[in-house]
Amino acid sequence: MPSAPGNYNAWSWGGNQGKIIWDDVQGGVMLLNPATRGSVPTAGAIDFQTMQAKIWHLLREPGPDTGFPPPVTGDFPQQVVQRDLNIMLGQFVSATGLAPMLSDRMVTVPVYAVLDYPVPPDLQSLTRVEYTPAGQQTYTLLGKSFSEFDAYWQNVTQAMGQPYCYRELWAGYIRLFPQPGPGNQEGPGIGTITFTGVITAGNTVQVTLTNVPAAPVVVPTYVVQAGDSPSSIADAVSTLINKSNAVIGPAEFLATTQTADNQIQLTAANAPGTNITYDVTLNTGATLVVTPNGIVNLSPNGDTMNFYYSSTGSTMAHPSDTPGIPPQFHIALVYGVLADYWLRKQDPDGLAKVFAIRFAECVKQAKQLEWDSKRDVNPTSGAFYDSDLDSGTWL
Repeated sequence: MPSAPGNYNAWSWGGNQGKIIWDDVQGGVMLLNPATRGSVPTAGAIDFQTMQAKIWHLLREPGPDTGFPPPVTGDFPQQVVQRDLNIMLGQFVSATGLAPMLSDRMVTVPVYAVLDYPVPPDLQSLTRVEYTPAGQQTYTLLGKSFSEFDAYWQNVTQAMGQPYCYRELWAGYIRLFPQPGPGNQEGPGIGTITFTGVITAGNTVQVTLTNVPAAPVVVPTYVVQAGDSPSSIADAVSTLINKSNAVIGPAEFLATTQTADNQIQLTAANAPGTNITYDVTLNTGATLVVTPNGIVNLSPNGDTMNFYYSSTGSTMAHPSDTPGIPPQFHIALVYGVLADYWLRKQDPDGLAKVFAIRFAECVKQAKQLEWDSKRDVNPTSGAFYDSDLDSGTWL
């Protein structure tokens, strides 16, 4: 499936699509992270809504856990609790010293035609940057210090193309070399023609392709046969397109089309190609259905980059949001907020101190996470970092 920026712990599907189309594969496996897998929550995971309910319950205030609605007035209204949970998330990540693996993140972002590229806003420590040209192999960008970058590339920052290195993170930006151009940002435009519906012999399919402002290329009409299927129609129409001037003529503007089941994949011969339009029409009263219906431009299909980094956590806003740290530490935010809230009460039992101790214990455990999670099957003494020397052997 195509990559794009999105919510770290939620997956959404909307619109009128009836199924998920996996590119170039038959079937596939989908992994949803980090809070749930299907309807079974990960042990320790607490969503934003449940955190709030637990705070009111342990604070001995009326709330959802005791059959009351979330309070909107008083000392601990919902909007204040929500605000303080997000503040406590930042405090917890900071108190751990940004322990590696506590808030590790990998996101895929689109490439823009800029020299200085903004990193994800929640990035705290950058580990790795990968670059993926549209439809090609992913590779790793080389990280360079200021002095290294200036020594070799400072005077040629006007060069454009696929970058192969970046200057180290500073003030929320990395500098790319070469600078991505408009073609890298938009990529060769792409489009998809899909055939569905009832097959009726005699239905006609007419494709018109236009490299605006040039004259349209009208592909020969295909007449549906009695033994056709959506897949065979797609193959036949694709063959006609590939024999047209849009693909092999003196002013060709499309790459050779490909088919996948009942779909035809269109790709511009040169980037960006988003000025190219395609229109598929059927005879009046046809039982065959084609999507899209009408004149459509090829869509941008630009390069992407993967950022691997330690995060300051995910701001929570919706009931099902989670904080972007390992599930076993979600309860720490509840403990931290309760330590503050019990200070507002008379606190005859010293509960502010109790919850402060529990919060501190979670911080201590989080600092050990790097070691606890590195239980490699084949430990090595040849690693670069001390934390990788799981065998305990020094050479």
